[in-house]
Amino acid sequence: MNLEQIHRHWEEAGKKISLIERVTSTSRDPFLGILEEANILRHLRGDKSVLEVGCGDASHTIKYAQHAKFIWATDVAASLIKLAQQRAASAGTCNIEFCVGSVLDAGQMFRDMNVDCVISQRCLINLPSWEHQQEAIVNIYELLKPGGVFLMTEGFQDELNNVNSLRKAVGLSEVNVVNYNRNLQHNEFDAFINRYFTTEAVHDYGLYLFLSRVYHPLVVLPESPNHDSRLNEVASMLSTLVPISSLKKFSYNLLYVLKKK
Repeated sequence: MNLEQIHRHWEEAGKKISLIERVTSTSRDPFLGILEEANILRHLRGDKSVLEVGCGDASHTIKYAQHAKFIWATDVAASLIKLAQQRAASAGTCNIEFCVGSVLDAGQMFRDMNVDCVISQRCLINLPSWEHQQEAIVNIYELLKPGGVFLMTEGFQDELNNVNSLRKAVGLSEVNVVNYNRNLQHNEFDAFINRYFTTEAVHDYGLYLFLSRVYHPLVVLPESPNHDSRLNEVASMLSTLVPISSLKKFSYNLLYVLKKK
């Protein structure tokens, strides 16, 4: 898909989302979302200004707002921003300003502001090429104050390949990347990000993704696994209690805590 097709996909998706559903097109795995959110919250402070790119329907934004001075939240789909505004109003959250726009336009949209922190939660993977992803990263870099922090939890293809190799070995089909996503690749990303940021930490979800993408499908075979199941809920709980570093290679979503150079 190209940029316009991806935009249309999310515009249409936003028209079909209910704010009471746990599994939606913006949150296909609610328990992975909870883990991502928890890791991001570890690095937010209440006296900081935040820009969230790709906020979707603000299911996480309203939590982040409790740990920030102010949040500017943007998404390319007007339908999702409408839902986000409704969610924030229902929660009584007043320190968020929502606006429609792409991360590729953020440099122009917010050119007069420098923020303390930028959050990207599966936003960059919705750009169709590495060139677009690089442009987005540079935009984020330029919007941050000196020493500002980029909290980036995104999909990585290398770790997904590890998951698929294991799934193949135990007779499961591959996890396919949807056509509106392009995962980051370490041979492109690692050297590029080091030009602009110092990596302060990398948090992974390896135990959860191992249990939910390999163990769970094997348990329910030949049925299809349900991401909103009790098995995944337990996997999520264990992931917060048992960080097993050897399983990092299966974490095809990673949170990078990046400090502007």
